[in-house]
Amino acid sequence: MAFTLSRRMQHIDSSGIRRVFDLAASLKNPINLSIGQPDYAMPEPIRLAIEKALRDGKTAYTPTQGILPLRERLSRKYATVNGFTAHPDDIVISSGIAALLELLFLVTIDPGDEVLLTDPAFLIYRSLLSFLGARVHTIAEDFALDDTLAFSGQNLKLIVFSTPSNPTGRILEEKQILALGSLADRTGALLVSDEIYELFDYEKKFQSPGALYPRTITLSGFSKTYSMTGLRLAAATGPREVMKAITTLQQYSIVCAPSAVQYGGIAALDLDMSSFVERYKENRNRLRECLDGLSYPSPDGAFYLFPRIGKNDLDFVERAIKEEELLLVPGNIFTDRTDSIRISYAVSTETLERGMAALKRLLS
Repeated sequence: MAFTLSRRMQHIDSSGIRRVFDLAASLKNPINLSIGQPDYAMPEPIRLAIEKALRDGKTAYTPTQGILPLRERLSRKYATVNGFTAHPDDIVISSGIAALLELLFLVTIDPGDEVLLTDPAFLIYRSLLSFLGARVHTIAEDFALDDTLAFSGQNLKLIVFSTPSNPTGRILEEKQILALGSLADRTGALLVSDEIYELFDYEKKFQSPGALYPRTITLSGFSKTYSMTGLRLAAATGPREVMKAITTLQQYSIVCAPSAVQYGGIAALDLDMSSFVERYKENRNRLRECLDGLSYPSPDGAFYLFPRIGKNDLDFVERAIKEEELLLVPGNIFTDRTDSIRISYAVSTETLERGMAALKRLLS
């Protein structure tokens, strides 16, 4: 009898973006405006803290939930920066937000359960939910308050969004967060707020939903702000019963986040990253000038623009690779629309200049 993969694998696919990177594999000097990764190096205090942890022999398993000093430091951060209370016992450390999302969905979602996403949405949300057999609904990211009424009759388990958003950079307004909280009350759902880009808040609009609605699961990551993408460190906090369930499942899967990296996380939370944020704000402003005439959601945070280009996104991305050696991400991996692209401006000045020149030629 032939071996077969699980039926779940029929509901998850990376073919759309894989095709783009297959085309780009042979490029000699690509202009990469596709990757969601800061171009600056991880700050030295983090490296020194990790090195010290290694020298001190911090290489064994940690508590599944994460080391207490990091959870205590995060507890203070949530109180002083995000405006809500999170006891260290209600914080779980894991290996990146992607891992926390998988754990969260596994402990809350059964096949057929309903989940609401803001649209466009980070591709992992939809892919993991489809993999687990959830029924996914979407609401436009710029939704009006009355738009939530259409979902009042749904038996929602989770309402998931990122703020600031990947792929658009949009930051949810307070009235929108409150409307989602009201919808959660009507349907029995929890809010899930992915805040990995929270420091990239160029217009000072960001509000942590956990400060406005108590039944919120807050996901915090170190990857983007501190350029720790390969070190895989993130945290979740929210209702105690959910955090306990995530901790239990982590025992049988991830086990714990890398021990020495957790000590680096403590050092990271004491750093001032404002100069890096300001540079990306300047990049954003210059890219907006380059894209004058195109429409896109307000990029108040993160480090992406999501313009509508009036052309098929995948055709445009393939043309950009072939004609300009320019790497972009097709918008259809984030939404059902096929006329948008995601541009990352988390790059050097030189790369951004080359990219903008290439974009102008392509769009003309």
